[in-house]
This record gives sequence, structure tokens and C-alpha cells, in this order.
Amino acid sequence: MPEDYPDQFDEVVDFIQATIKRLRRSPDKQTPILNRRERNRQNAATNIDNTSKKGRRSQKGKNRGCVLTEIHLNVTDLDLGYETKEELIFRYCSGSCDAAETTYDKILKNLTRKKKLVTDKVKQACCRPTAFDDDLSFLDDNLVYHILKKHSAKRCGCV
Repeated sequence: MPEDYPDQFDEVVDFIQATIKRLRRSPDKQTPILNRRERNRQNAATNIDNTSKKGRRSQKGKNRGCVLTEIHLNVTDLDLGYETKEELIFRYCSGSCDAAETTYDKILKNLTRKKKLVTDKVKQACCRPTAFDDDLSFLDDNLVYHILKKHSAKRCGCV
């Protein structure tokens, strides 16, 4: 069979390996979609458990407002032009980075306000992905194989 479709065989093998990899790391049960209040309660309970552990360093506001959020979507919902019934958990970064403001950031703001710096050259820290999930492999409705790279956040930070 590989000799019949030599150019497609490697793509199919890659697709199967990526699918098996994704299935291995996906949880047995579906991740519940919680509203903000429920997530905060859950995070607070987790933080109480974690604070009792020895050797933990407090992050004292670092990235406090910048958090990783997830939503269950169909690949078609990403609006990238793919028609498929494939589903994914899309993770994204949201929140404020005001707590991550450093002395350097304050100086830049002050110099900009006093018109010592050009406003469009100075940017405020924003909540962005610092790492991405593994590539997403899927077949569309026309049985065409696709790979999405850097499609979903793994970790977030103020940059």
C-alpha cells in the first residue's frame, strides 16, 4: 500500500501518531466549563492546598491578572477556513498585566507623559502566551489532512 501513495503515506502516519498522542494526554472525562465565580472558588481551594507545601515560593502578584482560560470548540469555529467536525479545547490568555508593572515601565510612562519619548514606540505589558500546545492534526470534511501550529496557549505571561 505505501508504494501506491508514497507522498501521502508519511502524512497519514504523522496524522495517526498525532491523534494517538492527543488521545493519550486528553482526560477521560470532559473538562467542565465553569463560570468565573466557580473557577475562582476552585482556584482558591487549590491555592489553600498548595500554600501548605514547604519550599513553595510566592509569586507576589507576578502575572496575577494574566491567566490561562480554556473553551471547548469545533475547529470550524476558529474561522480559519476549515470545514470539519473535529473538536478541540482552545486555551487562551486573558487578563490584566498591571501587577507586573516594573520600575522600568513606570519610567517609560512618565517619560511618555512628559513628551520625552514618542508615544507609539512605548508599549505596555500585555497578557500573551509564553508557550504553546502541541500541533493539532485533523482531517477536514474533504478528507484533506491539516496541521495547526501554535494554535493554543500552554502557559501565559505578561510580555
